[in-house]
Amino acid sequence: MDGIEIRGLTVAYGEKRIFDGLDLSLRGGAVNVVLGSSGVGKTTLLNAVAGLVPHGGSIDVPQGGISYIFQKDRLIPGISVRKNLDLVLRSKIADKNERREKIDEVLRRLEISDQAEKYPSELSGGQAQRVSMARAFLYPSSVLLMDEPFRALDLGLKLRLMAAFRGLLAASPRTVVYVTHDIDECVLAADRWILLGGSPAAVDAEGDIDVPAEERGTSAQELAEVRAELFARLMAQNTEE
Repeated sequence: MDGIEIRGLTVAYGEKRIFDGLDLSLRGGAVNVVLGSSGVGKTTLLNAVAGLVPHGGSIDVPQGGISYIFQKDRLIPGISVRKNLDLVLRSKIADKNERREKIDEVLRRLEISDQAEKYPSELSGGQAQRVSMARAFLYPSSVLLMDEPFRALDLGLKLRLMAAFRGLLAASPRTVVYVTHDIDECVLAADRWILLGGSPAAVDAEGDIDVPAEERGTSAQELAEVRAELFARLMAQNTEE
């Protein structure tokens, strides 16, 4: 599966340059986790890949479409969860029963089957975010962008849903760009990690995690080493600021 190649990326908001010539390669078919301090440009990077902000340079994205899990759920009000998800599938699957089966399966994996007939206004923040994840996986795409998808969840639910995310990804492989400020999320989810820092932002460090997802735990030595490195680098960034 092809990756994403970013060359000479420049993004500015008024006089403030967020990126000024950023070069970055994101692995195809992998979970690429992007970390960095608040305001460094993580969400701006996702928006540039999605084509949502004006930018200079080039971003080579594989064909096949992009799914995006935003920080806010962006569900359509006034229609049920099921209908929100059905809209994603109608152009691709004509059979109503087949669409229903696919929706039921992803809702089950994300532990929100009992929310299918509710309206977005009736959902908690965490439930709405899970519906957004369901929608992203139901939409046929080759790239999945995720902007802090688990931030509204308690620890136990976060761990279960990260496992569910891996299961959904195994069933429907994509190139993932996953933004978070949480180091533990990174070491549990990432195949590749990228730490942004500075202003304009640049790649401070990057690396791969080769531990299979099903074998990851807090006692894994490689994960502990990655966690320690990221913590030290983030602390150094904040000290420099």
